[in-house]
Amino acid sequence: MKALNPVRTWAAAGALGALGALLAACTAIGPPAPGATLDQVRSRWGEPRARYAVADGQHLFYQRKPGALERLDFDASGRLVKTEQVFTAEHFRALAQGQWTAVDVQQSFGPPARRIALAQQQDDNASVWIYSWLEFGVWHVAQVRMSAAGVVQSVDFSRDAKADDRYR
Repeated sequence: MKALNPVRTWAAAGALGALGALLAACTAIGPPAPGATLDQVRSRWGEPRARYAVADGQHLFYQRKPGALERLDFDASGRLVKTEQVFTAEHFRALAQGQWTAVDVQQSFGPPARRIALAQQQDDNASVWIYSWLEFGVWHVAQVRMSAAGVVQSVDFSRDAKADDRYR
């Protein structure tokens, strides 16, 4: 049986301690609790990717990892009411079945990753908004076709076979 090397033992203990501190730090940056203020959230997570005023407060959007977008809903007094992961197949299916406007889409899903103008069509201001998300290890794409009046016409879904974590 080999004797333990005290230097290696201390090094291993130090590495485990550093890993524990890192995990504790990641937990501290987790979702804010309901009731948190706008300033508290911004001090923890920084500036949001997008912010929209809504009738009863504000929606802030944070992308903390590729293929995921979190919407934080604040009431009129600036307190956090709800945190929700918005890029899910369920949410995008609801978009496809409803009567949504461009404003509704942005306030619910945040800004699209890309917008493609459809100027070659009769409807000069029509466009397609592209959203992509990662679900169960597979990248998906939702192509939201908007009319010139800013109304959702259709939503097409597909897998994005070329995507990976570096892609977005």
